Amino acid sequence: MENRIINVGIIGGSLNNQWASQTHIPALKNNPSYKITAIGTSNMESAKESAKIINAPHSFTDFKELAQTKDVDLVVVSIKVPHHYDAVMAVLEENKHIYCEWPLGINTKQAEKMAQLANERNIHHAIGLQGRQSPEVNYLKQAIRQGDIGNIISCTMQVATQGKGAVTDEKSRYLLNEDNGATLLSINGGHSLDVLCYILGDFQELSATMNVHYTEAFIQETGKTTVKNTADQILIQGTLINGTSASVHIQGGVYPAFQLEIRGEKGAFRLTQKNSYGHVQFGNLIIEKMIHPNNLFNSKDVFYEEIKIPSKLNNGAISYVDQANTMLAKDIVACTKQIPDFNDAVKLHQLLDAVRKSAKTGKRIQI
Repeated sequence: MENRIINVGIIGGSLNNQWASQTHIPALKNNPSYKITAIGTSNMESAKESAKIINAPHSFTDFKELAQTKDVDLVVVSIKVPHHYDAVMAVLEENKHIYCEWPLGINTKQAEKMAQLANERNIHHAIGLQGRQSPEVNYLKQAIRQGDIGNIISCTMQVATQGKGAVTDEKSRYLLNEDNGATLLSINGGHSLDVLCYILGDFQELSATMNVHYTEAFIQETGKTTVKNTADQILIQGTLINGTSASVHIQGGVYPAFQLEIRGEKGAFRLTQKNSYGHVQFGNLIIEKMIHPNNLFNSKDVFYEEIKIPSKLNNGAISYVDQANTMLAKDIVACTKQIPDFNDAVKLHQLLDAVRKSAKTGKRIQI
């Protein structure tokens, strides 16, 4: 790859922004392909302070001005989902490369408009589906393709988080309003379903149930309550395009966990997460493998092992973001398209729409 430095502006780059400060900023600072040249936040004092700390020469409160500066080649959008559309469209109008966190928009219509313009402008666009960068996820994808456990029969996935239930904090209360597009289904569900489909293939058909057990949530800082209209129990059953039967349970306000179990004719894989928050894209994943040779199911004939993935990466969110950044840099310099992009985001938005439609109508939906 050419020795080219890509100048980056971060919309939502305040050091008070937990996701940006804990992943994007350290990942970009330590990646030799990038230099952070601009920070954009909603508060100029915060923008200037954050820019000074990371030695970025520019600070903005207007994302349009950030996108227009000549010292920016790529813009990272790491702000609340309701603001994605305006920020992304402003960047695309300036023909700048872009990396936007998932969900791309509050709905599929917004996502489709952003993807269409990004494709028309012929710039590189990436969506923050970092779970695809996991060494464990990619090991499973390859092992399944190679037939390590034979033809795949079924998969079950459980995603659980303590958030998005009966208790919230002030900064997270917006997640409990369906109109904001940052729900249990779209965030925890979206990242997890993307990993499932990345490993095993897309859904062909599905049926779903979405229940709201908590209609309000307690705000920890104030002791007050806020209205909640988002589902905290989501069940999905369906068939993947290769015939695999799939069952998914996504739930909020419960003890956190992540588990994906894939069963084949010769054995099974189990993907779990240590110290889970119900976000597969946070890493700390573990693979277990079980083989029953010649279809013998006697316990003494079954072979179990934990798969250790040799990798120089730290197994966590920051390393996944760094890997995504490296892939995007290669795409930009070599004019390739390896990174998950806005078109992949639209596809995932459409899958979530099918879940919502099935839950609303009670009908099985063809994808």
